[in-house]
Amino acid sequence: MMGYIYLCIALVSGAIKGFCGKKTSSLTSTFYHSVLANLIRMSFCIIIGFAVVCSEGNFNFLLPDAGVLLIAFVSGISTAVFVVFWLVSVRQNAYMLMDVFLMLGVLVPLTFGKLLFNEVVRPVQWLGLSILFAATLIMCSYNNSIKTKLTFPAFSLLLLCGFSSGVADFAQKLFAKTSDAPVSVFNLYTYIFAALTLVLVFSLSKKDMAKNRNDSFKRAFPYILVMAICLFLNSYYKTLAAFCLSSVILYPLNQALALIFSTVMSAVFFHEKITLKAVIGIFIAFVGLLFINLL
Repeated sequence: MMGYIYLCIALVSGAIKGFCGKKTSSLTSTFYHSVLANLIRMSFCIIIGFAVVCSEGNFNFLLPDAGVLLIAFVSGISTAVFVVFWLVSVRQNAYMLMDVFLMLGVLVPLTFGKLLFNEVVRPVQWLGLSILFAATLIMCSYNNSIKTKLTFPAFSLLLLCGFSSGVADFAQKLFAKTSDAPVSVFNLYTYIFAALTLVLVFSLSKKDMAKNRNDSFKRAFPYILVMAICLFLNSYYKTLAAFCLSSVILYPLNQALALIFSTVMSAVFFHEKITLKAVIGIFIAFVGLLFINLL
């Protein structure tokens, strides 16, 4: 039961994060500003993470073992890649399409969960996953009907978002299976490594700063701060859920419900037209969820 409660908190914080991310994307018109926005966000996350570690009294875990650091290193790099390219991709495509491709990323933790931890995936659950992926094809067609046709570069960015998200999810599961360190410490080092990665990318793009002036960027700061808080909550509680739920339950359920949330949000807040294809895609995704979780 606690695993589902943790997941609910992660989903709500993730939905708020997505809303603020979409708002931020309209104020960060270049790759340079996308990196800068996420570097600021990771800096906030480090401050929040350190405050949580202190509030929990986990000072003795601030120097974790090499295994935790290595997992956090993988988590941090994949998180940095994901947050930057998500912000770039969401400007080009339908908002709900992002969650469709993140659905594809669940193959990463599912595959490694089965190989490394012998997590059982029943045949009916594989059928449910196949149904979810059929929903992704319908949603891609939906995107083409309300936006410009999905180009190969845009498709590649979406795949990169899905893969990097999947790697970050796998890192959470790997931490849950192999370490007894506090989740707050793991999250703190994830954001430290993510920030260091973004510093490197930012330094490479800084030479374009003069021609990338964006006077509207300052208006993104409130959204960036809220995104930082929600990113921390989303990651923190999804990692806690990883201790309680198997990969085949946690990650497909998380992404499918996030897809439903994003559909409602895109229609209500971003005025993306909900067509018959979108309704069919969401319905099929819901059927896939039933196969995975209830049958």
